[in-house]
Amino acid sequence: MMMFYVNDQFYTLEDIEKQYEVYESLSHLRECNNRRLAICTDDTFQYIVLCLYIRQKGGSVVPIHPATPKEGSLRLASSAGSHLLLFQSIDSFIELSNHSNNQEGVLVQMSSGTTGAPKCIERTWSSVEEEIESYVKTLPIDSLTNSIVACPVTHSYGFICGVLACIRRGANPVIITNSNPKYILKKLKEFPKHILYAAPALLYTLSRLLPIDQKFDRVMTSGTLMPHSWLTSLKEKSRQVLQQYGCSESGCVAINPNLEDTKEMGYPLPHVKVTAGDKQTPSEIIIELYTQTIYTKDLGYIEDNVLSFLARMDDTINVAGLNVYPQEVETVLMDDPRIVEAVVYKKQNSLSGERVCALYVSTEPIDNMELREWCRKYLAPHQIPMEFVFVHEIEKLPNGKVSRKKLGGIPV
Repeated sequence: MMMFYVNDQFYTLEDIEKQYEVYESLSHLRECNNRRLAICTDDTFQYIVLCLYIRQKGGSVVPIHPATPKEGSLRLASSAGSHLLLFQSIDSFIELSNHSNNQEGVLVQMSSGTTGAPKCIERTWSSVEEEIESYVKTLPIDSLTNSIVACPVTHSYGFICGVLACIRRGANPVIITNSNPKYILKKLKEFPKHILYAAPALLYTLSRLLPIDQKFDRVMTSGTLMPHSWLTSLKEKSRQVLQQYGCSESGCVAINPNLEDTKEMGYPLPHVKVTAGDKQTPSEIIIELYTQTIYTKDLGYIEDNVLSFLARMDDTINVAGLNVYPQEVETVLMDDPRIVEAVVYKKQNSLSGERVCALYVSTEPIDNMELREWCRKYLAPHQIPMEFVFVHEIEKLPNGKVSRKKLGGIPV
């Protein structure tokens, strides 16, 4: 029976059925077959039930983050080819097109935009169903374990893996829109048998605030590599740390059930074929899904059937013919106890080519020469950053990722 929580509110199947009746009374929703509806609402219950209803009707959904202003929502809805925009209300809508497309219903996702402009990705509901089936079979979690979803449900990580897969397992998802860490910890205590879906930065923050007498049951990380020091902290506070890997075009394609090394994404799911290089000669991670071949532009390798990710190919830094993977340098920097966060990126120099640069947040001022000496203990000369920049905060995209391309956009 489908039931779920949004913060402190519990919704039953009866609540969902009543909402369906409301939708049936509105012609722009009732007649959504072959139409694409963009949704921007801060009513999470309304958003999830709308998605389920539109899917059942054979329509398509374009999720828009609830914090997006009206003009921004209109721009996104139009660029995704939407017929209607539902902005903060199901009763009033903005019609963008009256042209029916006669195609199978799809879930539209926007790519992260970390290496350029976001792309509009379409996935059929049937392909989403196959991902959920494969995901649930692979995830080592039983039906008594609630998914605590502390990430946006407008993204496939939260919506498909966090909410829909949990419902398929027969458990009740708990969706948290209150970003206060203390509130999240309170909800985790209410549901002691849980798997927490969140971004790496939030997981690390929660692990630092967790009371000494409290422990995470299971946590799931995804989206960007977690620094090694963060993982160490998280493992001390968790019964199990998992990681998943995927992309907008395919959804989740691999799960690591017991994360020991942050670059190890885990075992490919049974519904996909994943190829990459080997440890000595890593290459692009390629996903074969149905008749589609997806070139991820991620660099990695497979060893003992475990997929490892090294870097975005665009982020790999070529220093005089030698590859530098940002994560390796970031791990060394963050092993300095004074550094709270670091991101490594490349800059172009007209004379020396690509050079390694680092942005960092620290608890106290650190001399650049001191940082170079620290790096020299653990890194080869070509891996050591030529430039260290202290900042109070590292700017992130709405999905919690850092755009290395943006950081390296100014030539030096």
